[in-house]
Amino acid sequence: MSDKYIVFHVDGGAGKNVIATAVCRSIKAAYPEHKLIVVTAYPEVYLHNPNVYRVYKFGNIPYFYDDYVKNKDSKILRLEPYHTEDFLYRKKHLSEIWCDLFDIPTTGPRPEIFLTQRELMFVERNLQKAGPILLVQSSGGADNQQHSYSWARDLSPAFAQNIINNVSDKFSKILHVRRDNQPELEKTIKITDNLRNLFCYVALADKILGIDSLIQHVAAALNKPATVCWVANSPTVFGYKIHNNIIANGHKNFSHQIDHYLDQADWIGNNFYQCDYADLNAIFNGDEIIESILGSKNELLFDFDINNHTITV
Repeated sequence: MSDKYIVFHVDGGAGKNVIATAVCRSIKAAYPEHKLIVVTAYPEVYLHNPNVYRVYKFGNIPYFYDDYVKNKDSKILRLEPYHTEDFLYRKKHLSEIWCDLFDIPTTGPRPEIFLTQRELMFVERNLQKAGPILLVQSSGGADNQQHSYSWARDLSPAFAQNIINNVSDKFSKILHVRRDNQPELEKTIKITDNLRNLFCYVALADKILGIDSLIQHVAAALNKPATVCWVANSPTVFGYKIHNNIIANGHKNFSHQIDHYLDQADWIGNNFYQCDYADLNAIFNGDEIIESILGSKNELLFDFDINNHTITV
C-alpha cells in the first residue's frame, strides 16, 4: 500500500506558524496513518517535530506535485482561519478555528517547539548567564514591516522604557528582541538572531515580558509563563491561559473608523490615524505589569522540565 499524505499549507508570519504546530498535533491525531507534509515560509519552527514527516519552504519545493499529489490520495489542507466568523467575532482560539475548518477535533491550543540539547548549550554558553534574565519583546511584526512602531500591538517606547527602569535592578541581563529599525530600550541587550536561537533564549529566560507576537507563542510552546500585553487583539484568539494576559484599559477617543472592514484594527498599525487611544502611555497600568514581572503572578505554574522539549542528536 502506498503512503498516505496530508499537505498542510501555512501562510503568515513566524508566530502564526508556531500556533500551527498545535494544529499539526491535531491533524496527526485525527489521521495517524497519514504522513504530514508542511509547506511554510518558516520551516525552522517545525524542525524535530515528531508530528511532521517533511517540511518545505515556499519556493523550494522541487517535484512536490509528483511526490505528494499526482496519482496520490493525499489530503490538501489549505484554508485561511482569518476569514472565518469565529475569528472575526473572537469566539475561539485560532488553532481551534483552524481545526474546525479541517473538520478535525482539536487537541488543545498549546503549540510545540522541539530544541536539541546542543542548541541550548550553544546559546547558554554565549549568554554567559550570571543571574536572573528578563526577555522582553515590546515591538512585533514581520521583518519587512516598514514602520518601526505599531500602535495596535506594540508597547509605547516611553512606557516600555519606564517598565525596564523599574525592574532592571532585579535582573543580571535584560534581553530585548527587536528588529534594527524598532525602538531601542536603554539597559537592555538587543537580540536579533535566527529563529532557533531565539527559541533557546526563551527557554533560558527566567521572566518574559511580551506582546501579541512571536515570543509569547514560543513561551507557551515551551510551557513558560509570561506577562503579555494586549492592545488591539484578543488573548481569546491568540493567547494562552498559562500567561498573565493584561488587556488594554486606556481611554479611547471617539473616532470614525472608516478603514475598518471586517476587523476593528489594523494589526500592522501602519495607519496611525486609526489609533484612538487618548494617551499611549496610559493604555496599560504600569504597576500591574511590574507586579506581574516581579511578583508571584509570573512564577512558574508548574515545574519546567527542559528535557521534555529537547531531543538529543
